Amino acid sequence: MLARRRPKSHIVNCRFNAQYPALMRLPRVKRIIARLLWPLMPSWLDEGRRIVQGPVLRRLINKAALQQSNFRRVLNAGSGESGFAFLLAALPGVEQLIETDIDVSSGRARVSPRQVFFGSSLTNIPLADRCIDFILCSEVLEHIPDDGKALDELTRLLAPEGWLLISVPTPPAVPDPAHVREGYKPGDLHRMLQERGLDVLETQFCMYRSFRWLLVNWERFPYRPRVLTRGASYLDRLLPFGPPMDLIVLARSRPGGM
Repeated sequence: MLARRRPKSHIVNCRFNAQYPALMRLPRVKRIIARLLWPLMPSWLDEGRRIVQGPVLRRLINKAALQQSNFRRVLNAGSGESGFAFLLAALPGVEQLIETDIDVSSGRARVSPRQVFFGSSLTNIPLADRCIDFILCSEVLEHIPDDGKALDELTRLLAPEGWLLISVPTPPAVPDPAHVREGYKPGDLHRMLQERGLDVLETQFCMYRSFRWLLVNWERFPYRPRVLTRGASYLDRLLPFGPPMDLIVLARSRPGGM
Protein backbone atom coordinates (compact mmCIF):
# COMPACT_ATOMS: atom_id res chain seq x y z
CA MET A 1 0.00 0.00 0.00
CA LEU A 2 1.01 3.60 -0.39
CA ALA A 3 2.67 5.38 2.50
CA ARG A 4 0.23 6.87 4.99
CA ARG A 5 -0.53 10.49 4.15
CA ARG A 6 0.18 13.23 6.61
CA PRO A 7 -2.66 15.42 7.91
CA LYS A 8 -4.18 17.63 5.21
CA SER A 9 -3.27 20.78 7.14
CA HIS A 10 0.40 19.78 7.00
CA ILE A 11 0.20 19.14 3.25
CA VAL A 12 -1.47 22.49 2.60
CA ASN A 13 1.14 24.34 4.66
CA CYS A 14 4.04 22.54 2.97
CA ARG A 15 2.69 23.24 -0.49
CA PHE A 16 2.05 26.88 0.36
CA ASN A 17 5.55 27.31 1.79
CA ALA A 18 7.15 25.57 -1.21
CA GLN A 19 5.22 27.59 -3.80
CA TYR A 20 5.71 30.94 -2.08
CA PRO A 21 9.13 30.85 -0.34
CA ALA A 22 9.40 34.64 -0.51
CA LEU A 23 6.38 34.93 1.78
CA MET A 24 8.21 33.00 4.47
CA ARG A 25 10.76 35.82 4.69
CA LEU A 26 8.09 38.46 5.36
CA PRO A 27 7.24 39.63 8.88
CA ARG A 28 4.52 37.58 10.55
CA VAL A 29 1.71 40.13 10.03
CA LYS A 30 2.49 40.42 6.34
CA ARG A 31 2.53 36.64 6.01
CA ILE A 32 -0.90 36.44 7.63
CA ILE A 33 -2.23 39.04 5.19
CA ALA A 34 -0.67 37.18 2.27
CA ARG A 35 -2.35 33.94 3.33
CA LEU A 36 -5.69 35.68 3.67
CA LEU A 37 -5.27 36.95 0.11
CA TRP A 38 -4.21 33.50 -1.15
CA PRO A 39 -7.64 32.75 -2.75
CA LEU A 40 -7.26 35.90 -4.87
CA MET A 41 -3.76 35.09 -6.11
CA PRO A 42 -3.38 34.12 -9.79
CA SER A 43 -3.88 30.48 -10.71
CA TRP A 44 -3.18 28.21 -13.67
CA LEU A 45 -5.16 25.45 -15.36
CA ASP A 46 -2.91 22.64 -14.18
CA GLU A 47 -3.94 23.49 -10.64
CA GLY A 48 -7.53 22.66 -11.56
CA ARG A 49 -6.50 19.56 -13.51
CA ARG A 50 -4.78 18.17 -10.42
CA ILE A 51 -7.99 18.65 -8.44
CA VAL A 52 -10.21 16.77 -10.90
CA GLN A 53 -7.70 14.14 -12.07
CA GLY A 54 -5.71 13.61 -8.91
CA PRO A 55 -8.24 11.48 -6.94
CA VAL A 56 -8.82 9.17 -9.93
CA LEU A 57 -5.09 8.70 -10.55
CA ARG A 58 -4.47 8.15 -6.84
CA ARG A 59 -7.13 5.43 -6.65
CA LEU A 60 -5.76 3.58 -9.68
CA ILE A 61 -2.17 3.86 -8.41
CA ASN A 62 -3.37 2.46 -5.08
CA LYS A 63 -5.03 -0.40 -6.95
CA ALA A 64 -1.69 -1.33 -8.52
CA ALA A 65 0.08 -0.99 -5.15
CA LEU A 66 -2.36 -3.47 -3.58
CA GLN A 67 -1.37 -6.09 -6.16
CA GLN A 68 2.39 -5.52 -6.20
CA SER A 69 4.69 -4.79 -3.27
CA ASN A 70 7.75 -3.47 -5.07
CA PHE A 71 8.10 -0.88 -7.87
CA ARG A 72 11.84 -0.40 -8.28
CA ARG A 73 11.81 1.90 -11.31
CA VAL A 74 8.91 4.21 -12.14
CA LEU A 75 8.60 6.44 -15.22
CA ASN A 76 6.65 9.69 -15.52
CA ALA A 77 6.47 9.84 -19.32
CA GLY A 78 5.85 13.35 -20.63
CA SER A 79 6.01 14.64 -17.08
CA GLY A 80 5.40 18.33 -17.81
CA GLU A 81 5.66 20.14 -14.47
CA SER A 82 5.67 16.83 -12.55
CA GLY A 83 2.29 17.61 -11.02
CA PHE A 84 1.61 13.99 -10.07
CA ALA A 85 5.16 12.96 -9.19
CA PHE A 86 4.29 12.86 -5.48
CA LEU A 87 1.79 10.05 -6.18
CA LEU A 88 4.43 8.00 -8.00
CA ALA A 89 7.06 8.62 -5.32
CA ALA A 90 4.68 7.08 -2.76
CA LEU A 91 4.57 3.71 -4.53
CA PRO A 92 6.18 0.97 -2.39
CA GLY A 93 9.81 0.09 -3.03
CA VAL A 94 10.61 2.90 -5.47
CA GLU A 95 14.36 3.20 -5.99
CA GLN A 96 14.26 5.52 -9.01
CA LEU A 97 11.55 7.89 -10.23
CA ILE A 98 12.43 8.85 -13.79
CA GLU A 99 10.91 12.05 -15.18
CA THR A 100 11.17 12.65 -18.91
CA ASP A 101 9.72 15.28 -21.22
CA ILE A 102 10.64 16.89 -24.51
CA ASP A 103 11.84 19.92 -22.52
CA VAL A 104 12.91 19.32 -18.91
CA SER A 105 13.67 22.44 -16.92
CA SER A 106 16.65 22.14 -14.60
CA GLY A 107 14.94 24.39 -12.06
CA ARG A 108 11.88 22.29 -11.31
CA ALA A 109 11.22 21.33 -7.72
CA ARG A 110 11.96 17.82 -6.47
CA VAL A 111 9.46 15.83 -4.45
CA SER A 112 11.89 12.98 -3.78
CA PRO A 113 15.68 12.44 -3.78
CA ARG A 114 15.00 9.42 -5.99
CA GLN A 115 13.91 11.58 -8.94
CA VAL A 116 15.97 11.64 -12.14
CA PHE A 117 15.21 14.14 -14.92
CA PHE A 118 16.14 13.98 -18.59
CA GLY A 119 14.77 15.23 -21.89
CA SER A 120 13.52 12.90 -24.62
CA SER A 121 10.71 12.31 -27.06
CA LEU A 122 8.16 9.64 -26.17
CA THR A 123 8.88 7.96 -29.48
CA ASN A 124 12.56 7.49 -28.56
CA ILE A 125 13.28 7.05 -24.85
CA PRO A 126 16.91 6.10 -24.10
CA LEU A 127 16.19 3.36 -21.56
CA ALA A 128 16.70 -0.41 -21.69
CA ASP A 129 13.96 -2.86 -22.62
CA ARG A 130 11.68 -4.11 -19.83
CA CYS A 131 13.27 -1.96 -17.14
CA ILE A 132 10.22 -0.05 -15.81
CA ASP A 133 7.66 -1.39 -13.32
CA PHE A 134 5.12 1.45 -13.55
CA ILE A 135 4.55 4.17 -16.16
CA LEU A 136 2.33 7.24 -15.86
CA CYS A 137 1.58 8.99 -19.16
CA SER A 138 -0.86 11.82 -18.49
CA GLU A 139 -2.21 14.12 -21.22
CA VAL A 140 0.64 13.41 -23.66
CA LEU A 141 -0.47 10.97 -26.36
CA GLU A 142 -2.79 13.51 -28.04
CA HIS A 143 0.24 15.75 -28.73
CA ILE A 144 2.19 13.09 -30.66
CA PRO A 145 1.58 12.61 -34.41
CA ASP A 146 2.79 8.98 -34.34
CA ASP A 147 0.93 7.89 -31.22
CA GLY A 148 1.33 4.21 -32.14
CA LYS A 149 5.12 4.55 -32.05
CA ALA A 150 4.89 6.26 -28.65
CA LEU A 151 2.82 3.36 -27.27
CA ASP A 152 5.30 0.90 -28.80
CA GLU A 153 8.07 2.66 -26.90
CA LEU A 154 6.20 2.66 -23.60
CA THR A 155 5.34 -1.04 -23.85
CA ARG A 156 8.97 -1.80 -24.79
CA LEU A 157 10.05 -0.30 -21.48
CA LEU A 158 7.50 -2.16 -19.32
CA ALA A 159 8.74 -5.13 -17.34
CA PRO A 160 6.62 -8.29 -17.52
CA GLU A 161 3.42 -7.59 -15.58
CA GLY A 162 4.38 -3.91 -15.47
CA TRP A 163 1.72 -1.21 -15.18
CA LEU A 164 0.70 1.59 -17.52
CA LEU A 165 -1.60 4.38 -16.30
CA ILE A 166 -2.58 6.66 -19.15
CA SER A 167 -4.90 9.67 -19.41
CA VAL A 168 -6.03 11.34 -22.63
CA PRO A 169 -8.84 13.62 -23.79
CA THR A 170 -11.98 11.88 -24.99
CA PRO A 171 -14.49 13.38 -27.47
CA PRO A 172 -16.21 15.74 -27.24
CA ALA A 173 -13.19 17.60 -25.86
CA VAL A 174 -12.50 21.33 -25.87
CA PRO A 175 -10.35 22.15 -28.95
CA ASP A 176 -6.67 22.70 -28.24
CA PRO A 177 -4.28 23.89 -30.98
CA ALA A 178 -1.45 21.94 -29.32
CA HIS A 179 -3.28 18.64 -29.88
CA VAL A 180 -2.89 16.71 -33.13
CA ARG A 181 -6.17 14.88 -32.48
CA GLU A 182 -9.30 15.58 -30.46
CA GLY A 183 -8.79 12.58 -28.23
CA TYR A 184 -9.58 8.88 -27.96
CA LYS A 185 -12.74 6.90 -27.47
CA PRO A 186 -12.41 4.13 -24.86
CA GLY A 187 -12.72 1.33 -27.39
CA ASP A 188 -10.01 2.81 -29.62
CA LEU A 189 -7.53 3.23 -26.78
CA HIS A 190 -8.33 -0.23 -25.42
CA ARG A 191 -7.64 -1.75 -28.82
CA MET A 192 -4.30 0.07 -29.16
CA LEU A 193 -3.19 -1.19 -25.75
CA GLN A 194 -4.37 -4.75 -26.28
CA GLU A 195 -2.57 -4.96 -29.62
CA ARG A 196 0.64 -4.25 -27.71
CA GLY A 197 0.22 -7.03 -25.15
CA LEU A 198 -1.50 -5.04 -22.42
CA ASP A 199 -4.60 -6.07 -20.51
CA VAL A 200 -6.98 -3.23 -19.67
CA LEU A 201 -7.90 -3.49 -16.00
CA GLU A 202 -10.00 -0.40 -15.37
CA THR A 203 -11.36 2.64 -17.20
CA GLN A 204 -12.40 5.89 -15.54
CA PHE A 205 -13.53 9.36 -16.65
CA CYS A 206 -13.24 12.89 -15.26
CA MET A 207 -13.53 16.57 -16.30
CA TYR A 208 -17.21 17.25 -16.75
CA ARG A 209 -19.38 20.33 -17.32
CA SER A 210 -17.85 22.68 -14.75
CA PHE A 211 -14.28 22.01 -15.86
CA ARG A 212 -15.33 22.29 -19.51
CA TRP A 213 -16.78 25.73 -18.72
CA LEU A 214 -13.46 26.72 -17.12
CA LEU A 215 -11.46 25.57 -20.14
CA VAL A 216 -13.75 27.23 -22.70
CA ASN A 217 -13.70 30.57 -20.90
CA TRP A 218 -10.11 30.57 -19.59
CA GLU A 219 -8.75 33.08 -22.11
CA ARG A 220 -11.74 35.36 -21.67
CA PHE A 221 -11.06 36.05 -18.01
CA PRO A 222 -8.96 39.20 -17.54
CA TYR A 223 -7.82 37.77 -14.19
CA ARG A 224 -7.91 34.16 -12.98
CA PRO A 225 -7.84 33.97 -9.18
CA ARG A 226 -7.38 30.72 -7.34
CA VAL A 227 -10.91 30.85 -5.99
CA LEU A 228 -12.22 30.65 -9.58
CA THR A 229 -10.04 27.75 -10.71
CA ARG A 230 -10.32 25.74 -7.55
CA GLY A 231 -14.03 26.46 -7.11
CA ALA A 232 -14.92 25.26 -10.61
CA SER A 233 -12.68 22.20 -10.24
CA TYR A 234 -14.09 21.09 -6.90
CA LEU A 235 -17.61 21.67 -8.21
CA ASP A 236 -16.74 19.41 -11.15
CA ARG A 237 -15.73 16.65 -8.74
CA LEU A 238 -18.85 17.12 -6.65
CA LEU A 239 -21.31 17.32 -9.56
CA PRO A 240 -20.02 15.25 -12.51
CA PHE A 241 -22.71 16.31 -14.98
CA GLY A 242 -22.48 16.25 -18.78
CA PRO A 243 -20.19 14.21 -21.04
CA PRO A 244 -16.65 13.66 -19.68
CA MET A 245 -13.64 15.16 -21.43
CA ASP A 246 -10.93 12.94 -19.99
CA LEU A 247 -10.35 9.20 -20.21
CA ILE A 248 -8.08 7.36 -17.75
CA VAL A 249 -7.06 3.74 -18.30
CA LEU A 250 -5.05 1.38 -16.10
CA ALA A 251 -3.45 -1.49 -18.01
CA ARG A 252 -0.89 -4.20 -17.28
CA SER A 253 1.54 -6.06 -19.49
CA ARG A 254 1.14 -9.81 -19.78
CA PRO A 255 3.66 -12.13 -18.09
CA GLY A 256 5.09 -13.33 -21.40
CA GLY A 257 4.70 -10.10 -23.36
CA MET A 258 2.51 -10.00 -26.45
